[in-house]
Amino acid sequence: MKKGRGLKIGIVGVGAMGEHHARICSTLPGAKLFAVTDLNQERAREIGIRFGANIFKNYKEMLPLVEAISIVTPSETHFEIGLECLSMGKHLLIEKPLAKTSEEAKKLADYAKAKNLVLAVGLIERFNPAFQELCKLMRKEKIIGIHMKRFSPFPERITDANVIQDMMVHDLDLLLSLLPKDKIESLKAEGSKLKGQQFDRATAMIYFHSGIIAKVEADRVFGIKTRKITVTTERCLIEADLLNKRVYIRYMHHHIPSVHFTRTYDQLSAELSDFVKAIKSGSRPKATAEDGYQALKLAEEVEHACS
Repeated sequence: MKKGRGLKIGIVGVGAMGEHHARICSTLPGAKLFAVTDLNQERAREIGIRFGANIFKNYKEMLPLVEAISIVTPSETHFEIGLECLSMGKHLLIEKPLAKTSEEAKKLADYAKAKNLVLAVGLIERFNPAFQELCKLMRKEKIIGIHMKRFSPFPERITDANVIQDMMVHDLDLLLSLLPKDKIESLKAEGSKLKGQQFDRATAMIYFHSGIIAKVEADRVFGIKTRKITVTTERCLIEADLLNKRVYIRYMHHHIPSVHFTRTYDQLSAELSDFVKAIKSGSRPKATAEDGYQALKLAEEVEHACS
């Protein structure tokens, strides 16, 4: 690949999220939106024309012509499409979850590693500026406990995943990245099915070898959208508001919390830039296939504990 040339990217699946991938890739430095495809031909044509990309009926037809692929399709298709793209030597970004099961995710991760290809996962909260500020502030602290809340009103869109796979998996990934050297000793979880056959509400208590206890809550029938991580340390309480991109710190002997305002930027743009950079420079993406596998494996353990 010549330095400075735009990396030819193809998007598989241009629904609501795939459209954002196409829009960003069409102007992303170091990248060139080359092709789009979708089972809905009308939709693929609309997005292709709007963002100046070639339009293909089948993703397999675009594979010889692109260098990297963004897969933004339903999770049950990720494994089959991902395997095909990797077998053709293409670098991949797969929207979360990496696959439908952790077993499939592990196979994709191992195959990408064997082929020396970048396989990044769309765990977009890794790129949240409030989360990144929280990571910096936690480095100097002795952590006692972590409380994560991800609440949303009931989604209009029909999802093929329960609340653990659809929402909680983000926080499980963030939790594992906050405590990379710690091991999970045990977990307890409970879930409720309120609107259908899938869990719409779940709470997990996760106990680490170090003594740290994490409570992770996800609810998609809640009235107010909430995305918060609260970390209790020996000296203070740190709260990251992932929605409003602010971090609050309250020290034990102070009554007034200090507020850390973070600079805001588009997280999906940051994620796609990170993907392009990993391919061009040979670095690791911020959310690797191994990260995607570990988050999915933990999500399955929570799901099993809820059943």
